[in-house]
Amino acid sequence: MSRIICICTLAILFFQCQKQQPLKEKIVEQKTLIDFFQPFEQQAPLVKENIWGDMAVIPRDTANGLEDATLKNWCYWDGKIVKDDEGKYHMYASRWSQAFHHGVGWTKDSKGIHAVSDNLYGPYKDLGLAWPQWKEGKGHNVIGLRMHDDRYALVTSEIVPGQVFVSDTPYGPFELLGDFKIDPNGYYPGWGRYNELDDGALRGGGVGNLANVMIILRPDDRYMMIARHCVAMISDDGILGPYKMLSDKAWLNVKGLPQFKMEDPTVWYSDSLYHIVVNHYGGGDTTYHLTSEDGIHNWKNRGKAFERGAGVFRHKDGIIEDWFTVQRPTVYTEDNMVKAFNFSVIDVHKGQDAANDENASKIIVVPFDGEGFRKHIRSIVNEENKISDNTLPPKPWQSADIGNPTLKGNTGYDEIVNTIRIKSAGNNLEGTKDAFRFVHQKMTGDVSAKVMVLSHDISSQAVKSGLMFRSSLNEDASYIMASIDKDEGFKLEYRAQDGVSSEIVKTLDIEAPYWLRLEKRDHIITTYISSSNRLNWTKIGDMTSDFGESFYVGMVSTSKQESVSSLSRFKDIDVHNYGEPLHDGIVSHTFPDTIPSSGIIDFEVELESVKTLDVWVELENVQTHQKYKVLRQRFWKNGIRKLTYNAGSKLDPNATYWFVIKAVPMHFHDSEHVQASFKKVFVEK
Repeated sequence: MSRIICICTLAILFFQCQKQQPLKEKIVEQKTLIDFFQPFEQQAPLVKENIWGDMAVIPRDTANGLEDATLKNWCYWDGKIVKDDEGKYHMYASRWSQAFHHGVGWTKDSKGIHAVSDNLYGPYKDLGLAWPQWKEGKGHNVIGLRMHDDRYALVTSEIVPGQVFVSDTPYGPFELLGDFKIDPNGYYPGWGRYNELDDGALRGGGVGNLANVMIILRPDDRYMMIARHCVAMISDDGILGPYKMLSDKAWLNVKGLPQFKMEDPTVWYSDSLYHIVVNHYGGGDTTYHLTSEDGIHNWKNRGKAFERGAGVFRHKDGIIEDWFTVQRPTVYTEDNMVKAFNFSVIDVHKGQDAANDENASKIIVVPFDGEGFRKHIRSIVNEENKISDNTLPPKPWQSADIGNPTLKGNTGYDEIVNTIRIKSAGNNLEGTKDAFRFVHQKMTGDVSAKVMVLSHDISSQAVKSGLMFRSSLNEDASYIMASIDKDEGFKLEYRAQDGVSSEIVKTLDIEAPYWLRLEKRDHIITTYISSSNRLNWTKIGDMTSDFGESFYVGMVSTSKQESVSSLSRFKDIDVHNYGEPLHDGIVSHTFPDTIPSSGIIDFEVELESVKTLDVWVELENVQTHQKYKVLRQRFWKNGIRKLTYNAGSKLDPNATYWFVIKAVPMHFHDSEHVQASFKKVFVEK
């Protein structure tokens, strides 16, 4: 009997497998950007003889992109295409003499050049140096773009600090406009310009330089820069900046992405999304694709954009050009759609591209299915948003419409990027009764609450996003709220008691993204804001309010018109009772903007930790990189502490300084700090 049962069981399993097989065949592997490259638009007959290169790239179309087919003169690199008003295509790139090894050529002989073509894919004719009057044309990481005023701009970095050249016409002459200005805004300054901690820059003499700079014009009329470390930097004051760092590295902690050896990012805006492709040079030149709704935060991994062996460089007859080194991707867009990609390619490993040999580099232009890509990426984002809108925030968060908004609100949660998305109508919380969407939890005792309000750019309607302490869920309840209005900036407002009109206490001209923080101790509620990494907190003020034994803490979203719905996004919410921190470290501190020339600086920090922490403070000259004495102070207990830093010598009133503070667990090393931040400070004159 047992044998019969065994045979029957096997038969059933076989039958089930047979039934499931058709389902497997229906599963289609998720496409990535790499699947939308198209075969070359052949510009000339393929060349087999009297041509440089490894056999893996022969035959090829030497009329594609920019190439010195005879290899008598140049190796080419970089390459960003700009279309002029007459329909011609201009490629701005770098070149160096074939007489140099690749490693020497790009570091010692690279110069910015201009090439032109009647066709997007080439051939491009080299018209010579783009700015011969400045350092004999020296330049690398060269890109071109049209500015907001329609002038043509060329950007160079890596072997120079980071300059912009401009012209009224695509043919020049291109004149030096100036150097880029970078405001680290509390983030690590080495994410912008190379500093002395970068070994490669030290060896190559590149300390102080920007690298891999890409610039785009955002739809909000601001300029956006992404450099080597893939940190979003935005300028409100023109192409030279200052560019303010507003985020960490785009790929940091993104699932499925390497966390080291990432470089050569390019950025563009299309399909109502910001896109980055960034090259992992430690993995055989594998390039990854990320997207973000606002171009600053919440970058998501969209898979591979390029990898060797994928047949990206292919002709319609099936011939493949198998380039060994593939780097520096750039994107050509037209009418808000990707039309082509540029790549800098070498037929061999970089180290094997020697002087005066048969190996070299060129710029290749690959057609791209922009329409198919648009539909694909939009379907993915729409599905993600649908999932988020139907996913409740994690407990103990609850959400409800307060008062009677004309339209019902919705609260969703994007688990991938730890972001709460609130769609709401409302009345802007003005008057004696409120109408808004509230995501809240009930608390007692002394409470700390902080959250990042993400950019409002993706909300089509005016919106106010805030952090609130509220006595009850009644529409006329007393409250204190710190908020950021899409149009009107920061507001600190309150309703002193139930049923009275709300009042505005403080306004500031700032815009999201921004961190908000409310602290309640007894009846004193203190408000802080931070523009950077949750550490450089600015105290806005103290207010007195009695909410009773229990009260509500949470995130507020309200539109400014009752008949329309708006969108707020809140990231990394942290609410807890004092003594029970979610994260060890410095919860707030005040940095002075100006410091005395004596080098003696008074300031205060507040720590909340279950561990014993060491606070390390140091000063560094921005211009000379000189570092001064380090203050080490151990904290056994939580609380606010006043500190005095002494640099040990007089400070130069004509210099600026980095004021650096770190929280390090006791007996740990500097590299194992739990928090760190930087602020640029000036010496009193």
